[in-house]
Amino acid sequence: MITYKKQFYPELEPSDFDKHIAPILTYIDELKVPNDYKINDLNSLDAQESYPFHNPCRMIAKRALGDAWDSSLEDNLVNPEPFKAAICELFSQIAFSYLIRSFAEDIKSETDTSMDPKLAYQQYIEEMMSTQFAKFSTTYAVGWGRCNNLLTNRATALVDMINLTQKHRDEIEIELGIPKTSRILSIESGGDTHNNGTSVAIITFELGEKLVFKPRSVSGELGYTKFIQEINTIITPEMPCLQVVDCGDYGFTSFVETNEENMDMFQAGRLACLMYLLNAIDMHYSNILWTNKGPLPIDLETLFHPSRIRVGTTESKRSAYHALEKSVYGTGVLPISLTTKGGKGSVDVGFTGIRDQRSVSPFKTFEIRDGFTSEIRVVWKPQIIDNTLSNDPEFEAQIHERCDAIINGFTELFMQLLPNKEKFTQAVTSSFSDVKFRYIHNMTYRYEQILRILSDAEPSRNLQTAHTLLSRTAILSVSSDTNLVVSECEQLWNGDIPYFSIHFKGTDVYAGNKKISHVPASPEAQFLSKMQNLTMEDLTTQTNLIRLAFVAKLADPHADGELQLEESESIEPENNKFMVNTVKDFNDKRHKEIIQWFSNSITRTSLDDRYAHLPKTWVGPVARHGGQGWTPGVLGYDLYNGRVGPALALTIAGELLNDKDAQSVSADIFDKSAKILSDKSFELRNVLLSGIGGFSGVSGLLWTLYAAGNFIHNDEWKTAAVEAWPLLHQSLSMEDPQFFDMITGKSSSIAMRYQTQTDFMLSEDVLRTATTMAQAKLNDPGTEITSGLTHGLGQLVWFFSLVNQRQENKDGIELVQTIDRMIQTSYTNKEGIIEIYKEDGTRNISSSWCNGLSGLLIAYYEAYKAAILPRESVVNILDQLKRIPVSRVPVLCHGSLGIVEALEYVSELFPIETADILAGMKSTFCSPEYIFTYYKNGKGRYPLSPGLMAGKAGALLHLCRSLEPSIQTSPLTFRN
Repeated sequence: MITYKKQFYPELEPSDFDKHIAPILTYIDELKVPNDYKINDLNSLDAQESYPFHNPCRMIAKRALGDAWDSSLEDNLVNPEPFKAAICELFSQIAFSYLIRSFAEDIKSETDTSMDPKLAYQQYIEEMMSTQFAKFSTTYAVGWGRCNNLLTNRATALVDMINLTQKHRDEIEIELGIPKTSRILSIESGGDTHNNGTSVAIITFELGEKLVFKPRSVSGELGYTKFIQEINTIITPEMPCLQVVDCGDYGFTSFVETNEENMDMFQAGRLACLMYLLNAIDMHYSNILWTNKGPLPIDLETLFHPSRIRVGTTESKRSAYHALEKSVYGTGVLPISLTTKGGKGSVDVGFTGIRDQRSVSPFKTFEIRDGFTSEIRVVWKPQIIDNTLSNDPEFEAQIHERCDAIINGFTELFMQLLPNKEKFTQAVTSSFSDVKFRYIHNMTYRYEQILRILSDAEPSRNLQTAHTLLSRTAILSVSSDTNLVVSECEQLWNGDIPYFSIHFKGTDVYAGNKKISHVPASPEAQFLSKMQNLTMEDLTTQTNLIRLAFVAKLADPHADGELQLEESESIEPENNKFMVNTVKDFNDKRHKEIIQWFSNSITRTSLDDRYAHLPKTWVGPVARHGGQGWTPGVLGYDLYNGRVGPALALTIAGELLNDKDAQSVSADIFDKSAKILSDKSFELRNVLLSGIGGFSGVSGLLWTLYAAGNFIHNDEWKTAAVEAWPLLHQSLSMEDPQFFDMITGKSSSIAMRYQTQTDFMLSEDVLRTATTMAQAKLNDPGTEITSGLTHGLGQLVWFFSLVNQRQENKDGIELVQTIDRMIQTSYTNKEGIIEIYKEDGTRNISSSWCNGLSGLLIAYYEAYKAAILPRESVVNILDQLKRIPVSRVPVLCHGSLGIVEALEYVSELFPIETADILAGMKSTFCSPEYIFTYYKNGKGRYPLSPGLMAGKAGALLHLCRSLEPSIQTSPLTFRN
C-alpha cells in the first residue's frame, strides 16, 4: 500500500496526503497491468534503424496492428501495404517514447562492458527480438503492459475509424463532396488519445480529397455551424464555419486549408469577441486556423465551458479567478504563455500570439546521447528559448498595431451584438440545445507530464512506484471531487489524456457514459447569466485585458527627458499673495479630483479572491515564474505588483478624501490578511510559499499591514504584522544566494522589520553570514554586478548602512567603504557619472530607483546618516542626477515618481541641494496633470496595472504625498 514519503510528495505535508491522496489509493491499487501481450510468429527485423531500438519498436508496432487488422479493410485502401507501413511507423515511435528509458537502463545490465559498445548494442537487440522480449517484458512488466495496451487500443480505434468512414460514405458525399468511390490513401493521427486510444485524424482520399474524423460528438461543430449561419444575418461581415456530418458519438468535418499570409487581426478580434461571449476556452493556435475567409475555429467542443469543479467552500460570485477564466483572455485567442515553474522557458500558445516555432515547448524534452551503443543515455534538457522582452521600436510598433486591430475588431462585433442581445441569445439557445461539450479539468500539458513520468524506467518495472507517481494527479485537484480524480487516474493509466463531457443544458459531468461529478450551473445557465449582465463596462474591461496580453511581450518603457532646471525655480508667482492663494486653491482642488479618479479607478476594479473570506484582489499584470515578463493574472500578496500595494494606497487616499469605498476595500484586504497571520490558518502556509523577499514575498505584506495600521491607528493590524516576523525570519542565518536582492532577498525583509519593530536586532550569526556572503559576492570574478540599489552594489551599501544605524558593525563599515571605492573607480565614466555596469564601454546611465542614481542616492544617504561616508558623497550623486536625462515615466520602480521620493527623502538633510531638481520634477514629469494624462491615455502596461511599484497605486500614493507632505509612508524607504 502507498504511504506518505516526502521524496514523492515534496509539496505536501502528511496531513495533506491523508486528505487528498489517501482517498484515491484504494482505486489506484485496483489498476492492474495487462500482461498477455506476446510477440509470436514474427520474423526478426534487420532494416536500417532511424533511431535507437527502432527495429524492436517496429516489432511491437507490427504485433499491435496485426492483431487488430482485418484484411477486408484493404478493399477500401489505395495501397494497403504502404498504408500499413506508415501506421506501423507511427506506432513504433509511440513504443519508443514509452520504452526508451527502460531499454537504455536494461542494456547496461544485460551486456558485457568489455565489448565494443556498438557490437554490444547489436547483440542486445538481436537477442531481445529473437526471444520475443521474454526477459525485458518480465523485468519492465508495467511499462511493457501499458505500452502494448495503448498500441492495441490505437490499432482497434484505427480499424473502427475505417469502418465508420465507409459506413457513412453516402452522407460524406452529400455534405462534404467526397465521392463514395474514392478510396482512402492515408490517415494522419498523431494527436492526443482519449477514450481507449481514439484520436482526431485527417483522412486523405485517392484524388486528394480530405476530411477530419473526430471520434467524439461533433454536435458542438454542428451547433456552431447552425449558430453562425443564423447570426450572419445580424452581423457584417459574415463569419466562416465548417461543414459537418454528425453521427452521434462521432462525426466528420470538412478539411480546411490554412493561409497564414491572411492574418487579419481585425477579424481575429471579432472572433475573440464571439469566443468571449460563448464562454469558450482552449481556443489556442492549433484549434483555430487562418483561412481565406477569415479565422476559423475547427474544434468547438470547448464552447460554453463550465467553471472548474470544486468541493467545499463555494467560490465567490465576484471571484477574480472566475472573471479571468470567463474573460477574453481565458478563451486562448490572445497571446498566452505557458511556462515552467522554474521560469527557464515559455511558449506562446495563443492564437494571435507570436511564435518563431509553433511547436516549441518550455518543458523538458529528452535527447539521446551515444545512441546505437550499449552506453546509450537519455538526458532530459529544457528547450532553449529566448525569453527576453523586446525593446525593439519596430517590434513594439507591430505589437501595438496588432493589439489595436484586435481591439477594433472586438469592439465592432461587441457593438453589433449588444443591441441585439435577445436575437443573439435566441440563436445560441436554439443552435446548441442538444449539444454535448467537453469539460476540461486540467490542462493537457499537465496530463502529458504525468504520462511522461510514468514511462520512466523505475515506474516501468515497479508497480508501486508507478501507482505512487500516478497518485500525484490528485495534487492538481486538491479542491475537486475525488470521483473526478479517480477517473483521471484510470484514463491516464490507460495511456489516454482524460476526457470528460457535459450537456449544454445539464449539470452532470461524464467520463464516457458514466456520470462522475456535477457543476452547480449548466453551461446554458452560465451563458444566460453573462448575457443578462452584459454592459458597456464589460467592453472596457475586456479591451484592457487585450492590451495587457499584448504589452506583456514588451520590455518596461524607460523613456527619459531633459529637465531645464533654471526655468523651474519659481513655479508660482510670488509678488501677488492673493493670486498665489487662488492658484493654490485651484491646484489643490484639481489635485484632489485627480486623486479621486485614481482611487475610483482602483476601487471599482477590485474583485474577491477565489473565496469571499480571503482578502480582495485585482486582475492585472503578474510576473511569470523567474521574472520573465508579465502576463494577465490575479494579483498575489507581493508588494511590487500585488494586492497589498493598492490596499495601502487606498488606505491613505481613503483617509485623505474621506472616501468610504476606498476605505472599505483596503480594510477588507488588511483585516483578512491580519486574520490569516494571527490565526496561522491553512491560508498562511500558502501565503508563506511566496517567500521572504521584501517586494516579491511575505515581508511586503507585513510592512504594508503595519504601515496602513500606523496611518489609521489600527493596532490590530500593527500587532499582527509584528508578531508574524519571527515565523518568517526563522531561516535568516542560512546562506542564501539571493540575500542581497532587494526584490526577492532577505536584506529588504530585514530593513522592513527594522522599520516596524523598533527593538529588533540582528543576531551575530546573521551578521556574520551576511558579511561573508557580501565579501564572496564582491570577490566572485564570474559574477557581473550592477551598481544599482535593488540587485547590485548599492544594495550592499544600503543594507550595511541601515544595520550600522541600528547596531554597529565594523565589518559592514569596511564593506561600505570598499564598495564606494569600487563604484568610484570601476563604475564611474569620464564625465563623472556612475554607470549601471562595470566598464561596459556603452553609455548605460539611469536615473531610476531600481538600477540608477536615485537608488544609489538613497543608499549613500543611509551611509551618510550612519557616519560611514562623508556628506560630499551624497552631494556628488545629487549633482550627477542633475546632469543626466531623468525618467519621465510616472512609476515608482524605474520612473519619475521614484526619483522624486528619493529626492524628498534626502531633502530632509539636503534641502538646498535638492530644491531645484525637485521643483523641476514636480512641475513636469511628476505634476498631477502629467501623471493623470499618462494613466488615463497611456497604452503601456503601467496604466493597466493597479500595482504599487509600476502602476496606478504607486501614482495614487505619490499624489497623496504631494498633496499632504506630512505623509511619509514610502515603499522605497520603508518608512510608515
